Amino acid sequence: MKVALVSDWYYPKVGGVAKHIHDLALHLKNKEHDVIVVTNSHGTDEEMSDEGIRIYRISGLTDPLLSINISPRASKELRNLLLEEKPDVFHAHHAFTPLSLRGIAVAKEENFPTILTTHSIFLAYDSPLWDFFSQAFPILGWYIEKADRIIAVSEAAKTFISHFTRKSVVVIPNGVDCREFHPNWNKEKLKEELGVEGDVILCVSRLSYRKGIHVLLNSMRILTQRRKDARLIVVGEGEMGLFLRTQAKLLDIEDKVRFTGYVPDEELPKFFGLADVFVLPSITAEAFGIVLLEAMASGRPVVTTRVGGIPEVVEG
Repeated sequence: MKVALVSDWYYPKVGGVAKHIHDLALHLKNKEHDVIVVTNSHGTDEEMSDEGIRIYRISGLTDPLLSINISPRASKELRNLLLEEKPDVFHAHHAFTPLSLRGIAVAKEENFPTILTTHSIFLAYDSPLWDFFSQAFPILGWYIEKADRIIAVSEAAKTFISHFTRKSVVVIPNGVDCREFHPNWNKEKLKEELGVEGDVILCVSRLSYRKGIHVLLNSMRILTQRRKDARLIVVGEGEMGLFLRTQAKLLDIEDKVRFTGYVPDEELPKFFGLADVFVLPSITAEAFGIVLLEAMASGRPVVTTRVGGIPEVVEG
């Protein structure tokens, strides 16, 4: 079977959606399916060069902040690709980004079976912007209604997308590979290997406002006054990187906080292995939080917030 996985967000952009698609592509390939990944033109294909996965990058203008394809030519390129490849299943990821929505519309017009997986809650119901953005809900709903099947990664994500469609939505939670994330690490040896001392608090996240890392840094200032040996490691990159580094300096905790930037997938389990506790301080719009699963699979206690789908992940 030939499967087309479509998303604005894919490597080298780092995040839960990109990793989900990457892992799904590899597992489908291992099941001897023919897999193609369709994404925007931002990045290279080096990460999949030896994996046997074909990548098609839709050309045109990409928003530099959100990394989404905003080119008016995208629909034409998607149509040409579909007619050339003729996939048995067109599987779009992320229900509120242009490439996925255009892809669903084009695939439906050309009579290809379509699946849409929603990975996000992009706006909290109590947000002052809810009434403003709700004016666009009928447009989004027009696209979403074209999907033959809709999947949500959590009940919270299902509830959110139900504002846009009357179709049945199936919840299929994300998972992790327990061969990669496991508790059988020598914590002290890893700390020595990576040059880390003290009790380690780990946060793996995109450095964006809604992830709440600025709140974590404020808490870290209080904690280090009580626990001199506490250390915070923040893994990830994003638009707030410079702001957060400056904040740590102004709070006089820069010697207690390490920002690693991007860490390759194959190295990430080591950071969970050396952590004493994992923190995800999201303040809104978290549909799932796959890093919580990775932390729990690694045998690490988690501290997080009660927003979106997070309680489903932590409490089961």
